[in-house]
Amino acid sequence: MPSLKALIDMAFAKIDKSGDKLLDPSDIMQIYDASKHPDVAAGKKTSSEVLREFLETFEVGGEVDGKVTYEEFVNYYHNVSMSIENDDYFELMMRNAWRIVGGSGAAANSA
Repeated sequence: MPSLKALIDMAFAKIDKSGDKLLDPSDIMQIYDASKHPDVAAGKKTSSEVLREFLETFEVGGEVDGKVTYEEFVNYYHNVSMSIENDDYFELMMRNAWRIVGGSGAAANSA
């Protein structure tokens, strides 16, 4: 199993096609799969609402620019990982959300 940091880096690299360590919302929208989010599955929110809320989580420090830096992405997922007890579940979540192939056992990609 890759480390949590390696999974975060894999996701960022998949989105950051230009390699400039800066993600535009349009880049994220092309890959992020909000359809598996619990609120979408339950019919409480649309995929678009979940995506918008997800992007808003990166707007910290007063600058609302719509872009996500590498540091913001790593910090966000580091915080998410702290609330997930099982590393296999974190891996599965990352692989499904960002459509990263691979994994094994409980962490096998199902997207």
